[in-house]
Amino acid sequence: MSVSLSRYAALVKNLRGVVVFIPGDDIGEHVEWLVRRFRYRNVGVPPALVEHLDSKLLSEKPFVQLSYPAEDLISFAQRIAAVEDVEPLIVEAAVLASIYVSPLLALGGSAAECLERLAVDSVESKVLLDDRGWRLHLRIADYTVLDFYQWSSGHAEALWNPHVDVKSFAEERAERIAKDKKRYWRLQRGEGPPRKFMHYIDLAQRAARKLELLEIVRSFNREIVSAALAIEAAVLITSEGMKPKEK
Repeated sequence: MSVSLSRYAALVKNLRGVVVFIPGDDIGEHVEWLVRRFRYRNVGVPPALVEHLDSKLLSEKPFVQLSYPAEDLISFAQRIAAVEDVEPLIVEAAVLASIYVSPLLALGGSAAECLERLAVDSVESKVLLDDRGWRLHLRIADYTVLDFYQWSSGHAEALWNPHVDVKSFAEERAERIAKDKKRYWRLQRGEGPPRKFMHYIDLAQRAARKLELLEIVRSFNREIVSAALAIEAAVLITSEGMKPKEK
């Protein structure tokens, strides 16, 4: 299902994240956590996950159902998932997060594990975040996505050039990500055991390093698919990273 241009523009303006989870996981606590933190902004739900989220939630803040702005993107996500041997709903969420210029919000451990298979880099945390810390770092993740979007989606168009140096292409993106990780320096100022806080998802970089993926990318329209190839931040919202609620 595609979305009208006017609705797409409205969603992009107000979206603060795209959720992803593995159906069957107990994510009730994580959903409640999101509802408390996004009372005035929207959180997108990919098509494959709509039926797995309570219909009452979908009719209320903060959740909104997302649609593809172009039909080609549906088959693009499916083909990427097949080659990467990753749950299709994980790739769908990553593609939509790029298109809607929003961070991924992974709910539960299973989604975090699946995303790790797509990750090109990660941010670790030695800090157990409180509400203030989560607000700050979710905002920083939003800045990561926004600041990367124009450059990384435009840069991805080079993949359609048959003479592109794919090694240099991938290395440049990896270097940009390494610099971006410095935003998260506060997460290193703790004494707890390190855990993964966030993954960087970069389908363009993965395509540059894997010929089969590159051929898939080049088989689609550059102007459409490049929007799905921005560098993404996937924040891992797991029980281990959530401070217990005060009684």
